[in-house]
Amino acid sequence: MIGRRTAAEPQERSRPARVVLGVHAGHDAGAAVVRDGRLVACVNEERLNRKKLFWGWPQRSVPEALRLAGVAPGDVDAVAVAGTSGSMKEFGERGYKDLGLAREVVSFLSKGPVAGVLLGEERGVALVRSLMRMRHALTKRAMRRRLRTLGLEAQVHFVDHHRCHNASAYYTSGWDDCLAVSLDGSGDGYCSRIYACRSGRMDLVKSVPSYHSPGYYYNYVTHLLGFIPVRHEGKITGLAAYGDPKRCLDVFRERLAYDKENGTFVNRGRWMTAELEHLAGRLEGIRREDVSAAVQRNTEDVVAAYVRDALDRTGSRRLALSGGVFSNVRLNQVVWGRSECEEIHVHPHMGDGGLASGAALDVYHRSGGAYEPAELDHVYLGPSYTDYEIERTLARYPDLCVRRPRSVEIEVARLLAERRIVARFDGAMEYGPRSLGNRSILCHARDASVNDWLNKRLERSEFMPFAPVTTEEAAPSFFARFDPARSRAARFMTVTYDVTERCVAEAPAIVHVDRTARPQVVFRAVNPRLHDILEEYGRLTGSPILVNTSFNMHEEPIVCDPDTAIRSFLRSGLDVLALGPFLVTAP
Repeated sequence: MIGRRTAAEPQERSRPARVVLGVHAGHDAGAAVVRDGRLVACVNEERLNRKKLFWGWPQRSVPEALRLAGVAPGDVDAVAVAGTSGSMKEFGERGYKDLGLAREVVSFLSKGPVAGVLLGEERGVALVRSLMRMRHALTKRAMRRRLRTLGLEAQVHFVDHHRCHNASAYYTSGWDDCLAVSLDGSGDGYCSRIYACRSGRMDLVKSVPSYHSPGYYYNYVTHLLGFIPVRHEGKITGLAAYGDPKRCLDVFRERLAYDKENGTFVNRGRWMTAELEHLAGRLEGIRREDVSAAVQRNTEDVVAAYVRDALDRTGSRRLALSGGVFSNVRLNQVVWGRSECEEIHVHPHMGDGGLASGAALDVYHRSGGAYEPAELDHVYLGPSYTDYEIERTLARYPDLCVRRPRSVEIEVARLLAERRIVARFDGAMEYGPRSLGNRSILCHARDASVNDWLNKRLERSEFMPFAPVTTEEAAPSFFARFDPARSRAARFMTVTYDVTERCVAEAPAIVHVDRTARPQVVFRAVNPRLHDILEEYGRLTGSPILVNTSFNMHEEPIVCDPDTAIRSFLRSGLDVLALGPFLVTAP
């Protein structure tokens, strides 16, 4: 199986593809452009149509990604589409009530051995994938027609879901040699695939059927505790630190385990609604904090063992992670620590929203040409707006108080030192689920109560503290064992660190009850204006660390354009909006 090419994989080309358009038409749809091996534009549909985690065809994202890259449709050498067997929407707004007949049937069959054979073994997965490909043939034709209407006549390649995930992590790591591991609920029949990566080549070494996914158990708990699956798992991660896992850890260990001999997860329970019914009975009367702590602990145990054994078998010392399960920042810290690998890189858009990038990177690197490792050092790959465009938007709001200071960065730092709350909109929008300074709300971190009153202003209910942002120079004094030479994950807020005593004393607002934080560490060469704000704030207060939370209201996507930024600012009642070079206050 290792390295074997499937019918869905692109064949070698005599001329390397210089420009590849990546497309994902599913959960958190989006588009990306790769030029000469590097991501140059990435945008997800939710930011443009304002429908959070939009599922469907990226109608606006495709032309916008081409515009951002400065590429005409006729200049595209290849189009890479994520997925080879189609995707079924697993959860709607009503959670597991939206499963559909096929999944309900499999859920019922999981009360016996049939579902385990159908979805839990390679034979069954192969059969299901074949059936799904037949259905997907119609979807492929429809996609090609949509692309042609945009003037895209290049050859279209369809790339396996988990190969997309792993390509997104490997080809943005900057490493020649590493182990790439993906893990999510389900994609093209699997929940995880592992690739040994070297010299630009990705060789498949392990696949795990989706029936055995640890991600499903996290989904189950999210649903049982009254939250929306595939959207609110982060709340479970936050709640976990408040609970005692021993209260019900045996329940989850009994249902989901790690098989060390075969190097795989094993679902000993049922599936979907059948397993939900079982867990509802077993967990009745147990505090939600304890349930969260138990599912988090079991997830950490099985995933860390899975990854550690894979590293041992392959001899790899670096780890590239992708897939929705690795949006769990606490899990990533545990995996890094227990695996004892040199460093981890978590693709900044680790969920399905990053599939378009992975598809484009995979097709580019398999089209021929020399491989040169390229590290993704920033994610400012979305739309940006000129001062003129911002000024024209402000003109539509004559009641706002607007001024243009000589240095907006120095003014923002001064306002923050006065404990004002500043919404910041500057430069290109971030790619991925995290606001990393350009579409962020900034606030002092000196008062732990900020988590309560600021969340109320933003109409949010969160159990994780806000994340911190600080400079590369200051980071070692706030985060234990922080090493700037091994900081890929810290740049993108994708892993937690244990905090130092200085952090507890000076920035209690960003310290969780387990004494961890999920930082963004800013390098001057990457974002000089944000670095200037932090540096000046540190000069004024003696503590160059701030709260950084996403600039959006609850259940809305992160703001993209100046108009949305102004409307969100007015609705939130924040103190100041730093909109490009302008400072804006409400009348």
